Amino acid sequence: MKNRKKSKTMIVVLFILYVCLSAGGLILFKLGSGDMSVNVTSTIFSIRFSWKMLLGIVCYGCSFLLWLYIVSQMNLSLAMPLSVGVVNLLVLLGSSFFLKEQITVFQWAGVMVIVIGLALINIGGKV
Repeated sequence: MKNRKKSKTMIVVLFILYVCLSAGGLILFKLGSGDMSVNVTSTIFSIRFSWKMLLGIVCYGCSFLLWLYIVSQMNLSLAMPLSVGVVNLLVLLGSSFFLKEQITVFQWAGVMVIVIGLALINIGGKV
């Protein structure tokens, strides 16, 4: 019983870390998209990366590795909607706070729909 509870707590902690890294990576990538300073060039194409973009890529990559573990431990029918919903909410809030983007009434209505949907999915959901 203790191991099951400890395992469930670990999955919840990893899930929280996953959604924070995923949303943070997306926001960092957007923040860095205006400041290009590190260059990667080949004969076919040229890409310029800022340190914020690189950090965003690292965060997003780490979130993907966490996702692989989370999916192996949770029901996919619960993990996927929860992750998409929570990441979308965090991106919306982070975009407002860090990128100074305006949140419209329709976006707030969408947030309410997502929260209600997540609550319904989570009722009786098992890790």
